Amino acid sequence: MGTFWSEPLNPSHRRLIFVVAVVLIPVFFIRVLPIWTMRMWAPQYPEGLVLTILPDTIQGDLDKINTLNHYVGMHSITPADFKEFTYLPLALTLFGVMGLMSGLANRRDVALIGWLAFTLFTVVMFKDYANWLYHYGHDLDPRAALKLPTFTPPLVGYSKMANFKVWSLPGAGGVLLGIAWLLGPLVAMLDMLDRRRRRAPPAGA
Repeated sequence: MGTFWSEPLNPSHRRLIFVVAVVLIPVFFIRVLPIWTMRMWAPQYPEGLVLTILPDTIQGDLDKINTLNHYVGMHSITPADFKEFTYLPLALTLFGVMGLMSGLANRRDVALIGWLAFTLFTVVMFKDYANWLYHYGHDLDPRAALKLPTFTPPLVGYSKMANFKVWSLPGAGGVLLGIAWLLGPLVAMLDMLDRRRRRAPPAGA
């Protein structure tokens, strides 16, 4: 087992790990690509309303959405609702640094630890976001002018809430993060196939 972890990576697999670092490291310095986007349409808003989640804040039609929230008893949406904004850019960058270190050191163990940590972090982030969406649609003020049945906005995909049609999808930054995550299993699979090929006896032997 120790021999496996100490063996150098295939150069092409190593380059894929550097790609992960290139995707993740700039997150701390360049925070312009949206991680997630929620779009809403209704007869009174045919042009649609948008919420855009960036690594360190939330933007979009917050004033219009919060005005609607006030009438139906929902909480106002502010960047302060997401404690993750205080550490998300740094955490993603650290995962990129781990990828860079594993590539420079040519170490499988560092790459595996970094990918597992990235996976666990992603699961926790999705859980927190899903929990926020649940409470957003269930903790309604009973004194609100308009009464709505409780609901949960979609984490991913389409849903209808009252007279609003809602799409929730990853943004460009979220897609890049997904690609960075998928490169981990891809490198492992290619590495395994490469090892099998090198261990196979020569044809005709």
